[in-house]
Formats: sequence, C-alpha cells, structure tokens
Amino acid sequence: MTAHAASSFGTKQQKRAFLASLVGTTVEWFDFFIYATAATLVFSTIFFPELGSNVGILASFATLGVAFLARPVGAFVFGHLGDRLGRRTTLITTLTVMGAATGLIGLLPTWDQVGIWAPIMLIALRFLQGVAVGGEWGGAVLMSVENAPKTRERFYGSAPQIASPLALVLATVVMYFVARMPNDQLMSWGWRIPFLAGFVLVLIGLVIRLGVEESSEFTEVKETGTVTKNPIATVLRTMPSRVLAGIGLQASVIVLFYLITTYMLTMATNIHGFTKSDTLMILLIAATIDLFAMVGVGILCDRLSAWTVFVGGVVFTGAFAFPLFALFNTGNMGLMIVAFSAALVLGHATTYAVVSSMTANLFPTEVRYSGVALCSAFSGVAWAAPTPLVAAALVPTDGSQHWWPLAAILVGTAVVSFVAAASMRSHFTSETAADDSDDESRDLRVRVGDPV
Repeated sequence: MTAHAASSFGTKQQKRAFLASLVGTTVEWFDFFIYATAATLVFSTIFFPELGSNVGILASFATLGVAFLARPVGAFVFGHLGDRLGRRTTLITTLTVMGAATGLIGLLPTWDQVGIWAPIMLIALRFLQGVAVGGEWGGAVLMSVENAPKTRERFYGSAPQIASPLALVLATVVMYFVARMPNDQLMSWGWRIPFLAGFVLVLIGLVIRLGVEESSEFTEVKETGTVTKNPIATVLRTMPSRVLAGIGLQASVIVLFYLITTYMLTMATNIHGFTKSDTLMILLIAATIDLFAMVGVGILCDRLSAWTVFVGGVVFTGAFAFPLFALFNTGNMGLMIVAFSAALVLGHATTYAVVSSMTANLFPTEVRYSGVALCSAFSGVAWAAPTPLVAAALVPTDGSQHWWPLAAILVGTAVVSFVAAASMRSHFTSETAADDSDDESRDLRVRVGDPV
C-alpha cells in the first residue's frame, strides 16, 4: 500500500478504532432495538395485561421512554469518566452494563407470574440500558473521530451511525423469525431469545474493544497534563449554546426515526391489519436501504460539505412529512415501503450519518466526551422519549385517520434542526473546528485552573 493510500484510508490502529466503534455500538443498539420491537409487539400483553389494549400500548411505550430519561444520568457519569480516565475504559464499561441489562430482561418473570413486580423489574433494567446508551454514543463517536485520518473524518464519524441501521436490520431479522412463532410460544418464551443473546453479543463486543488503544487526541491531552477537573460543569457553564445546538441538530432525525420504527409499525398492525411479520418485513427492507445509504453519505461528506448535506436532509424531512403519512395511510404495503425507504434514506441517512462528527466539532478535546454525551442524552429526553407516547396519545388505535398532527410535529422538528445547524455553521468544517478547538482549549486551561 502506498503512503498516500495509507494516509487516506487510515493505519491499522485507525481502522481498528473504526471497527470497534461500529461493532460495539451495533451490539448496544441491537440490545436497544429488540426492546423497542418487543415493546411494540409483545410487552403490552405480558407485562401490562390488566390495562387493556390502548392503555397497555401506552404503558409499553412509556417503558421505552424510561431509557431516554436515564440517558442524562449516563451522560453525566460516563461523560465525566470519559474526559477524565479515557474513551477506551469508559466504552468497555458501557458495553458491559448494556449487555448485562439486556440479558437479564430475557430472564424476567411476567405479570401472570409475579404481578406488579414484573413491570417494575422491566423498568429498572430498561433504566440501566438507558444509562449505558447515555455514555456509549458519545464515546463511540470520539473513539472513531479522534483516531480518523484528516481526509476521512466524516466517514469515521459515521461508524456509530452506521451501527444504528445495521443493528436495526439484525434486530428486525431476529424479531421477524421470533414473531412467526405460534402466539402461545411467542408470549411464553420466544420473546426471550433475542434478549438472552445479549450475554453472547456483549462478549464479542468486548473482545474487539479490548484490542483498541486509547484515542490519539485524548492521549495527547493526558501527556500534556491538560485533563479537565470537572468537564461536565465546564461544558454547562461555558458552552450552553453549543449544547443547545447539539440537541437541536438531532430533533428531526430522531423524531422521524422513532415515528417509523415504533409508532407507525404499531399502527400498521392495529389500523391496517398487517401481521407482525409483515410489519417487521417492511421495517427490514427500509432499514437495509438506510444502512447502505448511511455508508454512502459518510463517504460523500468527506468530499462535500457535511453541513450542506445535513441541511438538505432536514429540508427533505419537513417537505416529506405530510406525503409520508399520506402514503402510510393508504394501507398499501408497497407504498408504505416506498414511503419508509424515502424517509430513511433522504431524511434519516443524510442527517444521521454526519450529526455525530458535527456534534464532536462543537467541543474541544478536553471536554468533548462530556459535551457530546450531554447533547445525545438530552436529545433523547427531548425528542425520542416522548415521540411514540405523544403519537399514540394523539392518534387513537380505533381506526381513526387523524394523523395530521404527527406530520405537523415532524415539520416543526425540521425547523428546529435547521435553526440549530444555521446557528453553528462555522463549526462544521474540519479546519474551522480544529482551529476553534485549539482556541477553546487555551481558554479552558485558564478558566479551570491547574490541570490534574
């Protein structure tokens, strides 16, 4: 391999960091997504049978929200550890917590066995999943971005983003076959299989992550003695506008994604009469297309302006909001696949592939883990947690077709993301961000005091 090729595609260590970010985050999101799918298809029956169909679905979606409320806890804890101890150690910890919580969900008793204790234990383990994810995403982004060749920053930054549709494909395939089981077997033990697989998958992820060295940029911070004493407090005190911008960047992409992967699948079953297997097949096709689109966008944005591609995706999301729901409302499987695929490729992939590295560009190395983790965690609270619940509350499951408020919400979040991107445009080129980070780092050293 020529020196030019090596510098373009990365050294062995850089590629290993990319792989560790991709595989580890895939394992974490697989665990997360099987819960979302099970909550959609199974949990309202086995954990909330006394609440009735509509309220049971609301309660099941509410347990989804618990994890997003837990994300700030994970962001505070693991953001601090990531900026103090390092990215590698923190990521190993988050993966272990997620794998253990997921496996234990597969061992839970149901309502019929222990009554109210069943959903209580489910919520507790879901909370632990949320804590793990609150620290995972930011660290995975930085492990990849901070080790990336200068010409591949956007693609490397897309590693944990590519992990999302990859995990969704894997989780959907698993849940597709599980959902085809006879209903009595599905409800008694079949739903447990994907969760128990969490014990095995976490071992695979740990083996890969243990083979990765610390982020090169954080290593430099440690060697120069500029580790920040209280990174979370520093970010909140000195960079609140950047945190708000990071939260706003994710508004449209998160709401779009969770409308499709949770709420709309439930409606496909309850309103349009699709079987569980049919709805999972629709999701599988759309997620597979999204996966390849994510890779393409990550590569493209190392050649074009990531900001331009991101804003283009946001504008498409707002413009396609009403057509998306109109096509879904036909109840035609082919049109639904087209609608979901277009929304995920042109609205989701174009924004999600680069929002990771764009968020990292907002913060200097000394506090970057904390800053990115806070943006991700509070984005989950603001956008992901309420989306399925609000959607289920606004549109009843009795066949009503009053879906327009959901399209209006999607348009509104697109406006939020556009404003956030416009407000911080100067940060979203590698050269500008690097210069800004150097200046910010010098300022931090003065504000924080002696390094430790």
